[in-house]
Order: sequence, then C-alpha cells, then structure tokens
Amino acid sequence: MPKSEQKILEALLNISNFVGSVMELDDILKVIVHLTSKAMSVPVCSIYLLTDEEPKELVLRSTSGLNTHIVGKARFKIGEGIPGWVAQHNQLLALDDGPKDPRFMALPGKSNEELLHAYLCAPLRIQEEVIGVMAARKNEVYHYTESEILLFETICKQVSIVIEKSRLYSQKIYAEKMAMVSMSLSEIAHYIKNILQGMEGGAWFVDRGLKSGNLEKAQNGWKLLQKSTKKIGYLVENMLNYSRPINVSLERGNINALLVEILNSVVDTAAEHHVEVHPELAQNLPDIYFDWDRMYDSILNLVSNAMDAIPEEKTGLIILKSWFNKEKNRVAIEVIDNGTGIADENKEIICLLFFSTKGHRGTGIGLNVTKKIIEEHRGKIWFESKGGEGTRFVMELPVDSRTDKK
Repeated sequence: MPKSEQKILEALLNISNFVGSVMELDDILKVIVHLTSKAMSVPVCSIYLLTDEEPKELVLRSTSGLNTHIVGKARFKIGEGIPGWVAQHNQLLALDDGPKDPRFMALPGKSNEELLHAYLCAPLRIQEEVIGVMAARKNEVYHYTESEILLFETICKQVSIVIEKSRLYSQKIYAEKMAMVSMSLSEIAHYIKNILQGMEGGAWFVDRGLKSGNLEKAQNGWKLLQKSTKKIGYLVENMLNYSRPINVSLERGNINALLVEILNSVVDTAAEHHVEVHPELAQNLPDIYFDWDRMYDSILNLVSNAMDAIPEEKTGLIILKSWFNKEKNRVAIEVIDNGTGIADENKEIICLLFFSTKGHRGTGIGLNVTKKIIEEHRGKIWFESKGGEGTRFVMELPVDSRTDKK
C-alpha cells in the first residue's frame, strides 16, 4: 500500500475513533483538523459550526494553520463568503483559486490567509441537516482531483458523525446532571422538612412547659431545638465544604494522636448507643503530612456513620485501626463496624451526592465531603461490606502528601 493511501486510512481510522469519545467537542475538533491537514497534505484546515440562535451564523470552532486568535470570533452569515454559500446550498465547492471567486470573503482580523489560494469546502451534515462546514486550503493555485474531493467528503461524513455523537453525549450528561439536581433538591428538602418537624415539636414542648410552669417539659423541648439546630448547622457546613474548593493545610503529625482524640470525643455518644469503640493502633507509625482539622472531620464522619449503621437492639462494636503499608509508603486508617452493612444494590452509588442509607436521618453529603478531603491529601478511600454483617472503610494516606502522586 502506498504511503499516501496508508496515511489517509490512518487519518480516517483515527477520526472514527472519536465516535463516542468523552472528550470535549472543541478538543476533538482540534485533533481532527490536524489529522485532516496531514492526510490531505494541506497547510490549512478549518471547521465552522452553525450557532443555535437565530439568525444562524457559521462560527470558526477549530483550525490548523490559521491564527488561532480568530477561533470563536470569525463568523459568516448563511450565504456569506464561501463557507456561507456551502452551508446555504448544502453543496461541496472546489476552487483552484478561492480569492478570485466572487463568493469569496476574507476572514476578519489577522488570520494569516493572505497567501492561500486553492479552496475546498464541504458541508457537515447529519442526514440532510447542515450543522457546519469544513474547509481545506492550499498556498498555491491548485486543481483538486476527484479522488481528493472524494476523500474530503468521506472525512466530512466521519466528522459529522463524531460531532453528532459528541453532542448526544453532552445532552445525556446534562440530562443526568439535571436529574441529579432534581433528586438532590428533593432529598435535601425532605431532610430539612424532618428537621423542621423536630423543631416544631421542640417549640411546642417549650411553649407548653413555660405556660404550665413545667420546666422539665420546657427543658426537653429545648433539647430537641438544640439537636435540630445542630443538624441544620451540620448540613450547611457539609454543603459548603462540598461546593467550595477544599484547601488543606498540611503539617507533619502522627495520625494515631488524631485517632485518640476522636476516640475520646465519641465515648459518651457511643455509650448512649450501646456501642464499644475499640482502638487497634499500630506502634511506631511514621509521621505524615495532613490537615488535622479536615482529617478529624473525615474520620469522625465515618465513625458517626458506623454508629448509625448499628441497630438499637444490637450490641455494637466499632474498631478504629491504623497500620503502615511499607510497600506503598502509606499509612492506612480503618473504621470497621458490625452494623447492618451496605446492600449490594447500593454499593455502586454509595458515594453519589445526596444518596444516604440512613433514610430521614442522613443527607448523603458527609461521605462525599470525606472522599473529597481524602483525595485532597492524595489519598484513597474504599470499603468492603456484607449485608447484615457490617462494613469496613479504609483510607490510605501518603507519608508526604505534598509530593506523592496518586
């Protein structure tokens, strides 16, 4: 096979590989114009796409060989210039010397097209609908052969398919995001509604207690109000932590010291839930670089989740464990519980925003924030779980997260 034919086939294959690609459309088009320029042996190749708004215009979306500063700025109205004529008539145009054609219109600004002559322009279409045009240009006056025109048309058909699939993928992602937003708003509204009901109940007890002079009843109501206020604060803080960039402040320290502090902080809560929190902390654990406050929140969230996963009628056990993986040069922290476990159907979606296995008691944000914080430390978090037997969450943190790469 001649080298020229091999080069053409390789270009067609490479362009077809973009069908179904998850890359951004503009990034795909950059590669396509470069591949087409090489396959067609032309110094300039450009893609113009029609805008959605009326009146529709052709906008330069990508180019190889022209000044890239005009990308997104160079425009042709339908019927205007050679690209506009091709789009209007849905017809390929091959010109030996483009600037001498009465339909020619120069690109606006400094486009570096002064020396370009031969002009090949074809419509990009999905079925019969024109979505844009593609142009190939040479420096010299040149007569494009039938085989070159056929090749260019074939490339344009491939490019049209790639654009269509990319747009369909973008629409799918957008629809999924909107569905997730809708579900998230529904979940968060339901969670807040439950908190408000608790606050209404607390306010009723306070009001009745004060009116009847029953301070015990008023105090019980006040406790309900305090509990609900704490939940609202926790929710807002988690939402802010998830939505804004997390800037970790790394300092050298021992993770065991942090785990001991967490153990001390949950003693009373664990006793109320009839849960034993048992430490298994490795000796001679190397110091690592981490953000104390952020890591404290992350691990405490996992311990709290573990406590919530243990049914009231069951004697609970949570193991807080640390160990050193010499091979990976990473410190591992484990939170193990003997709770209800995570159902198989929920394992794939447990880290989705606003997904919670706690029903009305949880929003699903905390685990997402924990995951985000661990990843900011260049670490990893994963879990194992068996329904009815319990769950094991594992966090792996590099010894020096300032330089370690995931």
